[in-house]
Amino acid sequence: MAKIIKRSKEDYTAKNKKKQIKINDLKTIKKVCENVAGIDVGGEYHYVAAPDPKYDGKIVVNRFGSFTTNLKECVDWLKQCNIVSIAMEATGVYWTILYAMLKAAKIQVILVNPRDFKKIKDKKTDVCDAEYLQLYHSYGLLEGAVIPEKRISELRTFTRLREQSVEDSATSIQRMQKALINMNLRLDNVLSDISGLTGITIIRAILNGERDPKKLAAYRDKRCKKSEEEIEDSLNGFYQEDQLFALDRALRQYEFHLQEIQKCDVMIQAKLREFDTHFNYRKTVENNNLDDRLEKPKRRKSARKPHEFSFNLKNEIARITGVDLTLLPAIGVSTALTLVSETGLDMTVWKSEKHFTSWLGISANNKVSGGRILQNRTKRKKKKAAITLRMAVSGLYREANDTAIGAFFRRKRAQIGAAKAITAAASKLARMYYKTMLTGKPFEEPGAVAYQQLQKEKYLRNVRRQVEQWGYKLTRIEPPIEV
Repeated sequence: MAKIIKRSKEDYTAKNKKKQIKINDLKTIKKVCENVAGIDVGGEYHYVAAPDPKYDGKIVVNRFGSFTTNLKECVDWLKQCNIVSIAMEATGVYWTILYAMLKAAKIQVILVNPRDFKKIKDKKTDVCDAEYLQLYHSYGLLEGAVIPEKRISELRTFTRLREQSVEDSATSIQRMQKALINMNLRLDNVLSDISGLTGITIIRAILNGERDPKKLAAYRDKRCKKSEEEIEDSLNGFYQEDQLFALDRALRQYEFHLQEIQKCDVMIQAKLREFDTHFNYRKTVENNNLDDRLEKPKRRKSARKPHEFSFNLKNEIARITGVDLTLLPAIGVSTALTLVSETGLDMTVWKSEKHFTSWLGISANNKVSGGRILQNRTKRKKKKAAITLRMAVSGLYREANDTAIGAFFRRKRAQIGAAKAITAAASKLARMYYKTMLTGKPFEEPGAVAYQQLQKEKYLRNVRRQVEQWGYKLTRIEPPIEV
């Protein structure tokens, strides 16, 4: 049964003078809407605060259980109170079902980050949380989180599950390698990847009872760089029963994760087909001017890796977005899928690229007082898209990378260190991604030389302006003419 607690405005400020000041200040502000509610979400109970017409509009806090029947009672009660908008605290994953049921009932719901909400209230109880959510939401002082549409949310689930299977398969490979080393079978010294064709074939032969190093080395694939003699020397091991069992267990886990990756590929492909073809992509196909890289991917010299996608993901991403995201520096097909599944297809949710990078948590969070920046650290957020962007730009420090963002990263890395440079480069790449998705225009790479020239011109402008203040003038020294 729901527990009803009647509250009025005086009850908010009975014991705390600081709260009295806050409530009195709010009296001078005009309410945005009266028929709003606040929900404090929990694992066992949900506390819902709303103005109940039965009590002359006083704030009533109902406690509902987390079962489906209790949630239906909660939705029915909110309908009886004529609630048009609800502020809900996003606690773990407990809010998802109630959020879906409220949206199905055509009630507007905004999710509030508990980390931000705790800064504007004093007392911490479940009842007070619900009351303050309702109070501040009625004055329009709460900002909701970005919630993607259902298809994007489902695509994000399948993509994250696939990434988990890839990580678990890598862990299984490490366990296989550990069991081999414990038996002094040093395949890791002669093979770059023991999960390749040669390594897996030899491991299966060992588990089937083969112990002769010469016969095991004969399973070498012709593309392997090491000779059979070298592989044979690495397979003179000391076999142990417990390590053979560990090797067999790790191999079965590895094969299981490979099967799960294939199942996720099927679900991702089916979900991508539900999206409409973008106008830009349709127009390109009609003009028979489709990029060859989208229609005919380049053939790989080596065999396809187990964790690679089993369908043409690049073509599907270009079809639903209308632009080839892999033209962006450091963005591959898997990175593009992660960004689309995490941020969605509609970039108009964010007002500008600055709002987008702030939402990701990779922009400077300036704290200014008296015209001075006291602190500019980034916000503590664990956005999957931000982590993906940081991982994408982490390899741009190589001199062989001749992109403009690569030159920018190397310059910042020398100035402020690798950690901050990665965040700065990730923010720059996020702005590129935002513009590309918003405009639908393919990205054009200016190159590292153009970036360096731009920085040189900027430096000369600053020097020229400085010396002119001192009464001097810069002149260019022409190189001597060769006779």
